[in-house]
Amino acid sequence: MTIPAADRTQATVRRRPARARISRRRALISILLGLLLWEFIGRFVLTNAILFAPFSKVIEVGWRMTVSGEIWRHLAVSASEFFLGFGLAVLLGIAVGVLMGRSRLARDYIDPWVSILYSSPLVALMPFYLLLFGVGLLSKVAIIFTVSIFPILLNTYTGIRSADRNLLEVARSFSCSPLQTFTKIEIPSALPFIITGIRLGLGRGLTGVVVGELFASRAGLGYVIATAGQSFDAATVLLGVLLFTLSGLLMMGLLAWIEAALAPWRTSLEQS
Repeated sequence: MTIPAADRTQATVRRRPARARISRRRALISILLGLLLWEFIGRFVLTNAILFAPFSKVIEVGWRMTVSGEIWRHLAVSASEFFLGFGLAVLLGIAVGVLMGRSRLARDYIDPWVSILYSSPLVALMPFYLLLFGVGLLSKVAIIFTVSIFPILLNTYTGIRSADRNLLEVARSFSCSPLQTFTKIEIPSALPFIITGIRLGLGRGLTGVVVGELFASRAGLGYVIATAGQSFDAATVLLGVLLFTLSGLLMMGLLAWIEAALAPWRTSLEQS
């Protein structure tokens, strides 16, 4: 007996939430096992406090710094640096990527510089930024912007260039304006690429925060890691790394939610 296509579609739709719950449950189990392994290694394998610290010790240090209010000051400094630098990278990266994707003239002039800079070790610019901007906020914003922009720019450019040629031909046949073609065809096509670029840039931006604060700073999570490393305080070092990791996970989750809201068709395909 053949199952009607409509019934198969309904069954698939019903299975999607169950699959999502199973995936979340597996992810949670994986994280818990990782934390247990961390605790076990810290308690019974690497017992030297200079070299390693168990998860419970890291939480103890984090709680102490939270109660004293010290951690909030460092979080605020790192967050302000990150959001300024990364926000500028997102705005300018998307704008330049769209310009390169839609204009051959702009692409011919900009692409060589993008290739040169993207293939360079950009964190090596940090000493130059310190000379140029000093040890304050601007040097950190500059390095975060520099390391973050290129994944966003290149993915935006690729997304614009990947628009369906058949749809573009149909738009031209119906005399759609360039604005209509851009908003109805090119942007929806580029959106998954843009989100992917922002995800890649986010990780590089957090690396930029660490690099900037390790070089020269008076506050921030990178400063906490640097000073703790100099005093051989493994628990505080791992706390700083853990906070950076949690920040990245939270922002990745936010980006996934934004993508689901703006491009629900992509989420449906991934879950099918």
